[in-house]
Amino acid sequence: MAIDKIRVSIGSASVLGLYESERFKDSPTTCYLMTYKEGHCTANCGFCPQARESESSIELLSRVSWPIFSFKEFLTKLNYLPPNKKFKRICIQTLNYFQNFQDLTEIIPQIKKNSEIPISVAIPPMSKEKLEQLRSFGVERIGIALDAATPEIFENIKGKKVKSSYNWETHLQNLKDALEIFPEGLVTTHLIVGLGETSKEILELISDLHKLKIKVSLFAFMPIKGTKLENLHRPKLITFRKIQLGRYLLINELKKLSDFTFNNNGDIIKFNLNKRDLWNIISNTDAFLTSGCPGCNRPYYTSRPSGPTYNYPRNLTNNEKEDVFESLINLVQKI
Repeated sequence: MAIDKIRVSIGSASVLGLYESERFKDSPTTCYLMTYKEGHCTANCGFCPQARESESSIELLSRVSWPIFSFKEFLTKLNYLPPNKKFKRICIQTLNYFQNFQDLTEIIPQIKKNSEIPISVAIPPMSKEKLEQLRSFGVERIGIALDAATPEIFENIKGKKVKSSYNWETHLQNLKDALEIFPEGLVTTHLIVGLGETSKEILELISDLHKLKIKVSLFAFMPIKGTKLENLHRPKLITFRKIQLGRYLLINELKKLSDFTFNNNGDIIKFNLNKRDLWNIISNTDAFLTSGCPGCNRPYYTSRPSGPTYNYPRNLTNNEKEDVFESLINLVQKI
C-alpha cells in the first residue's frame, strides 16, 4: 500500500477518535477525506485555500481544518468504529495534481476492504476511462464542481483569469460523460452562491442541470484569508434562502422558473406559492438543510457555529423554522 497519508476533516477525525477535542456542536454524518499531496493544488480557484497561489493554511478547505493522518491508522479507526458512530457515507475530496487518480485507485479499494459505507468522490474533470474505473472500484457517486453559475464568472474565479487550467465547457462535458457511466441521480455538481451571479442566473442553471439529471448542491461563499477572494463579501442570508427554496421547488418539479417573479436585477421578488405551502416546505422537507449526497450534512463548512447558518446540518428547531418562514413570508401569496 503506497498511500501512507490522508487528510481528514477535523469533525470526521473527532468522530473517528483520530483527534481529541471538545464535542462539536453538530457531528458530521459523512466521513470527509481529502487526498494528500505536499503543497497546494495545481488549480488556482480564487475562493479556495488549497489553490496554487493561495497564502492560506494548507490545512484548510473552505473554513474547515483537514489535518494529516496515517492512512493505515484511519482505516483501523474506520474498521472499529462503534455502530452508534457509524458514518452514512464517505466522501473523498480530490485535489488537482499529477498523481491524483493513482492515489484514488489505491485509497478506494482499501476503504472498500474495511467498510461497506457508500463512497462519493469529488474530483476535477477526468477522462471517461478514469470515470469508468472509479465506478468499477465501487464509487457510488461522483461530483464535479462547477462552483460558478455562469461561464463568465467561472473564467474569473477558476479559469483563465486566475491562471487556472479549468474551463466551463470541459467541466460541463465531464458531467455529461459521468451521466453515461453512473446511474441516474448519482452525478452531482456544486454551486457557490455569492460569486457575483444573480438569483435568476443560478436558478436557470439549476433548472438546466436538473433537466440533464445532474444533482445540484449549494454552498454559500465564505471568504477565507489568503485567497484571491478574501475581500469578497458573503451573500445575504435572505438571498441564499430564496435560492434554496427555488432549488427545492425546481428539483422536485413542484414549480417551474415561470412560477418565480424576478426584478430587473435578477432578484426573486415573488414565488407562486402560498403561506401554507411555504410552512409545510420549511417544516417537513430538507429544503434548508445541507444539500448533497444522501447522508451529507457538512456541519459549518461555510457557516460559523455562532451563525448565521446558511445550510443547516440537522433538522431545524421550531425557532429556526419560524425565522426562515418570517424571512420569506413577503415573497409568497397570502392565501
